[in-house]
This record gives sequence, structure tokens and C-alpha cells, in this order.
Amino acid sequence: MFSAGPQHGYRLAVAALISFALMTLDARFTQVDYLRQSLSYLVSPVQSLISLPTDMVEWSSRTFAERDELLEENRSLRSQVLVLRQKVQQLAVLQAENQRLRRLLGATERFDAAYVTAEMISVDPDPFTHQVIINRGAQDGVYVGQAVLDATGLFGQVIQVNSLTARVLLVADANHAVPVQVNRNGMRSILVGTGDLNVLQMEFVPDTADIKIGDLLMTSGLAGRFPEGYPVAEVQAIEHDPGEPFAHIRAKPLAQLARSRSLLLVFERESDDEEAATTANAESDNAEVDE
Repeated sequence: MFSAGPQHGYRLAVAALISFALMTLDARFTQVDYLRQSLSYLVSPVQSLISLPTDMVEWSSRTFAERDELLEENRSLRSQVLVLRQKVQQLAVLQAENQRLRRLLGATERFDAAYVTAEMISVDPDPFTHQVIINRGAQDGVYVGQAVLDATGLFGQVIQVNSLTARVLLVADANHAVPVQVNRNGMRSILVGTGDLNVLQMEFVPDTADIKIGDLLMTSGLAGRFPEGYPVAEVQAIEHDPGEPFAHIRAKPLAQLARSRSLLLVFERESDDEEAATTANAESDNAEVDE
């Protein structure tokens, strides 16, 4: 135990002497710089190896933090995309509805009569009939037999009225018929439904009648059911059978029977004669009261 003391002191003295010598050489000679550079080449890999775990931890933390941020941003962007898609769909619906209302508004300018707008709320599921329900009823003044139009032509007529709703029979229904006249020459006929939404048929047209493909068929106002002058259909096909007295004539409805939802209910206007009679009766009643 006592013998280790002189050896320890000797080592310390040697270390101090070497240190003093190196300091002297470093101060007076440049060769020590080369030695220091050489040693740095050996020490640098060791230092890098020692700092590697710390650098890996920092890199991993930074990488995972950026990944979490990217994932969160991705989820947020996906949510925004869904919201924007929903808004685009709503805008498309509103745009289509706006176009339908514009067409309907344009139609009201052509029809010089009192009217009320209506919306289709359901379709009769019976495959053998073509009927719809609208959101107008007796409280709106709707009556049985009232003409119903869309933006392009005659849609049908009211056949049943409730307080808040009404049932409409489409012109294409097999039980529907409307008196029409050819707009070009005034020739009158009856246009009946066939059960096909795209086909109407003219009844009892003589084989020699002046009618052409493309002729516009309008309501004639006869029978007092439909007001005069509303477009109904366009002639699509004419067939002549030898020996048959009547031609087979098919027409296409102008109303968009399978697509229209916005409709017009047209109120019949009193004729001038009826208005005059009503005025005369009122004046007569007033005269009797004065007497």
C-alpha cells in the first residue's frame, strides 16, 4: 500500500513534464498543429458515433411530429373536400330549380290568364295510370277540371281536390282527351292519351285532312274544359291505310311529363258576354233596390 505512493507521484511528475513540453512545443513550433489535425481525424468518428444516438432521437422525434402534422392536415383537408362536394351538389340542385322556375316564369308571360304555381309532391305508383299529386288544394281555389301546365305545354287536368292537395291526370293517360286544333290551319280534332308519356293520338282525322308532320296542336277551347290557345303537342307521324276513312296520327306532348315538377294551375277568365251579363244583372238589382 505504501509502495504505490512513489509510483503515483512519479507518474504525475512524468505527465506534468510531458504536458509542459507539449505546451512549449505548441507555443514555439508549428509541428504540433499537424499532430493535432492528425489526432482530430481519429477522434471525429468517435465523436460522431457518440452523438449518433442523440441525433437519431432528435431526427425520429422531428420526423414523427411532421408525420402527425401531415396526417392531421390530411384529415382536415378530406373533411373540407366532403363539405365542398356537398355544397356543390346543393348548388347544382338550386341551379336546376332556378332554371325550371325561369322557364315557368317565361311561360306565365305567354299565358294571359290568372294562375297559381304548384309543386308536384308525389306520383301515383299504379303502372296503368298517369296521375300526380300537387301541393295546392281547395283553399287555393283549385277546382275539378282545372287546366294544369308546365313551362312548355299542357300537362293535364285536375280530377280530384282536397283541402291542401289535388290529383292531376296527365294528358298521356289513356283516359284523358282534349279538344285541339291545328295551329297552322285551325282544323279541329280530339287528342287522346295512349298510356305512353311520349305518344298522343289524334282521333277521327279524315284521311284527306290537311295535316303535316311538325304541325303544332293547340287547345281549341271547345267543350269548355280547357281554355283556348295553350300548346299541347306536335305531330310526329302520319300513317294512311288504304280503305280506311281515318288517318293514324301520332303526336308528342310538349309538356315534360316525366320531368316537370313546377306547374301552373290556370283559372278560366270570364268571357266578355258573361261579364256584360253579370254587370247588367248587378245594375238591374241596384235599380230594383232604389225603387
